[in-house]
Amino acid sequence: MDALADILKKPLKELKPLYIIASEDRYILSDFKDKFVEKFVDEASRDFNLSYLEEEEAEEFAVLLKNQANTPPIFAERRFIIARTANYFTGKEKKEELLISLFSNFPETTIMLILVEGKIKNGLKIVEAAKKIGEVLTVSAPRFAELDKWIFNEFKKRGKEIDFEGVKFLEQIFSNNLQRLESEIEKIVLYKVEKQKISLDDLLEIISKDKLLEDSLVFNLTDALLQGKKAQAIRELKQMLDGGAIPLAILSTLNWQLRLLLSVKVLKKQGKTVAEIARILNSHQYPVKKCYQYSDKFSEDKLLGLLENLLEANYNIVTGRYNPELALEMAIIG
Repeated sequence: MDALADILKKPLKELKPLYIIASEDRYILSDFKDKFVEKFVDEASRDFNLSYLEEEEAEEFAVLLKNQANTPPIFAERRFIIARTANYFTGKEKKEELLISLFSNFPETTIMLILVEGKIKNGLKIVEAAKKIGEVLTVSAPRFAELDKWIFNEFKKRGKEIDFEGVKFLEQIFSNNLQRLESEIEKIVLYKVEKQKISLDDLLEIISKDKLLEDSLVFNLTDALLQGKKAQAIRELKQMLDGGAIPLAILSTLNWQLRLLLSVKVLKKQGKTVAEIARILNSHQYPVKKCYQYSDKFSEDKLLGLLENLLEANYNIVTGRYNPELALEMAIIG
């Protein structure tokens, strides 16, 4: 992660045309993307000179990427493009000639950041072509002493301290899942806003291990559903059911999470802040902020479609048309 920090320390004029950052941790990619934009892309020109492209939302990903790269900036020296992929640079996508061609004749006015979800396969022609004009980095989530430091810094950024026992407790529960750790730290700070130093006792008061396990599994299930990873979603569901979770309770929690996400997305489009949305929805800021950061990744149609599936599952359960487990599986498969 030091390599990412080094990039952010550079002045704009020293940036390379292309950065490809790979990680199996989505949090690392999203966090770096946000910091990269904040540091290098002037806020006044973001509407004109900053483009986002998601492979899963674009049928002709390579074509669109090349076209956007060759679009000149408007009233600025540089145009920025941020793309996310899970197939290119990993060996999964075989049709890479178009991007190799782009890297061989890359426009001087474009800076491109490509975020790769997974492991880069070194030796591929597309990877070697990228290295000639930019940087190709693979980043893993921190562990051991580096993870200790990361947790301490996350509390420090929020104006708080945490004792060493508290740090080790968080690591024991969440390992080095940075997205879950960041979410829990945010929750802890909000619930203990009046305290300067957070102790292990504070964490034990907030986090019940049984409740934590349940919340974590529901979060994983919701995340898999939204990403269209049906097999993973089925596995998460079976794990919850095997642990004794009640199908209607799972259904209710999923429904609540998706409705909150949809409401936050709509209000965010209207320009509302996290605090304003929390007040309008009469909700705590913690889940609202979480949805606020997450909402841009999914369309309203996607959320509405999933909610319709859950509504049908509820009908199938309460009418006895299908047994609860089967009804939930059918909703997930769609």
